[in-house]
Amino acid sequence: MKKKYDAVATVGKYTAKDGTEKKRYLTVGAVFENDNGNLSLKLDGMPVSPEWSGWISFYEPKPYAGNDAHNQSKANGYAPQEDDNIPF
Repeated sequence: MKKKYDAVATVGKYTAKDGTEKKRYLTVGAVFENDNGNLSLKLDGMPVSPEWSGWISFYEPKPYAGNDAHNQSKANGYAPQEDDNIPF
């Protein structure tokens, strides 16, 4: 399965240093696509803020900075890579 989207909820608002009001977001999971093209939602948490509207939005994942192997694996749903050499 390949990660397609980040699942994000708006859980409140805050005031930035410049005085503008901004929304507070919480990534609650991810949407994955399997080989058949079907989509699945994996929730890592649920917002409990009283300001949460009940809606979860899907955004294309942001690219990870650097070559951190863990972050790359996480972005691909921990699917084994072709060049993974498991020593056991």
